Amino acid sequence: MTMEKNKINPEKAAELLRKYNNFLIVTHENPDGDALGSSFALLLYLQLAGKNVQLLLPEQVPEKYTNFAPAGNLTYATGLDWANFDFMIYIDTPMPQRAALSELNFKNIPLPSLNIDHHPDNINYAQWNLVIPEAAAAAEIIFMILKADAELKITPEIASLLMLGIVMDTGAFRFDNSSPQVMRHAAELLELNADYHHIINEMFFSVPLSQIQFQAELISNHLRKACLGKLAWFFVPPALIEKYDVNMRNTEGLIESLRVICGTEIVVIMQEHKMGYKISMRSKNPKYSVGSIARKLNGGGHEMAAGGLIKTSTLKSAEKILITHAEGVFNAV
Repeated sequence: MTMEKNKINPEKAAELLRKYNNFLIVTHENPDGDALGSSFALLLYLQLAGKNVQLLLPEQVPEKYTNFAPAGNLTYATGLDWANFDFMIYIDTPMPQRAALSELNFKNIPLPSLNIDHHPDNINYAQWNLVIPEAAAAAEIIFMILKADAELKITPEIASLLMLGIVMDTGAFRFDNSSPQVMRHAAELLELNADYHHIINEMFFSVPLSQIQFQAELISNHLRKACLGKLAWFFVPPALIEKYDVNMRNTEGLIESLRVICGTEIVVIMQEHKMGYKISMRSKNPKYSVGSIARKLNGGGHEMAAGGLIKTSTLKSAEKILITHAEGVFNAV
């Protein structure tokens, strides 16, 4: 199928949701709170509209999100019968190679598709593309779509899932993407009875003791600094993960323990990867773009939050490469 790269608005997206009947929803690998909240919300909304829907996830839902996952309708299979679907929706996925499709090649997928995303480096790969970089979260864009569909009411459960996505991608409205627009949308979701109290308790006030101990040892023994303290990072040793029996997919906010350190501007978590060292980065200042670093290191993302892969065989060389790129960003200002 030829990808026309049509850019559309929320009203057109709502029209597409009404037009088709059998949906496959996919999101990115290692889905975070925004990807999951958005996908769950759209799943429930389409079911409410009487559609047939399946959500394809790469693996089990992370433990912290299990209380938000709708019952059933989740599949981890790599083999799909395309005859069961007539439309595909990508959520929070800037490029198809990042989609949780396992070994499937998206170019061979025989379905019309819609790409819903807020990443500025999205390559508009679907037949229809609703990409709004100004949006704080994919969940905010989903909300815009559902608001444009006057035929159905947004239930409290759907509102809560959209609020979950917004809360996690704005850091509970602490990050710079907490725009007046997303604040207004969050207020509307509260008016629709989104359970903000439950979301905050589950996301920020329900951390297992072993994870706190893991984080404490990580900061005590593995914190590193460079660039006069403006760059801070830690490498997460596999032995430490094993010691505390931590699933890294349940440590989504771990990088914030670095960001709160006075004097830091760019913070990084580094982990072993089969091709080198995977990095997750955050910037505290808009003038220091971690997105620019990520794009040079086989990755991408937002200017203030991004990730990449340093392809090297030793931790020492990976750290040297990281420092060099960070110095380049600091010196360019």
